[in-house]
Amino acid sequence: MSETVVKENLQVVVFSLVDQKTTKKEDYGVSIEQVREIRPLESITKVPNAKSYVKGVMNLRGMIVPVVDVKEKLGFSSCEAGPKARILVADVKGKLTGLLIDEVDQVMRISLKEVETNLSGGLESLEYINGIAKTSGKLIVLLDVVKLLEEDSSFSPQEK
Repeated sequence: MSETVVKENLQVVVFSLVDQKTTKKEDYGVSIEQVREIRPLESITKVPNAKSYVKGVMNLRGMIVPVVDVKEKLGFSSCEAGPKARILVADVKGKLTGLLIDEVDQVMRISLKEVETNLSGGLESLEYINGIAKTSGKLIVLLDVVKLLEEDSSFSPQEK
């Protein structure tokens, strides 16, 4: 006997990115299934000739994990990480990647009824956006980490 599970809620890690030019705090979310862990900002070793948004690599329990600045990848003006900065360790097709973000807000359940997925007016070209959630009086842009990092497959971390 098979059982069909209907997902009515999405569980997401909500985080903030602060645009340095406007000092406006923007809310983003990624599916909790794509996040392995949340870590404080640690020592990042720069990698020569990496793309500008690849901040370097970090050692995660013996594994070398690339760290991507999400703000810079999304086109925000980037700056030095603040005291609340965190690294979301995402599992992308079996490879770990660190996502440098400004602040983790919460893990929350969002009803699928609150998510707008039919985006138009220029947003349909951003294939790494799953939708925009309208919840608690604010908008949360839902990112697909796999699609956001897809083109970075040339940078493949090695296990040590």
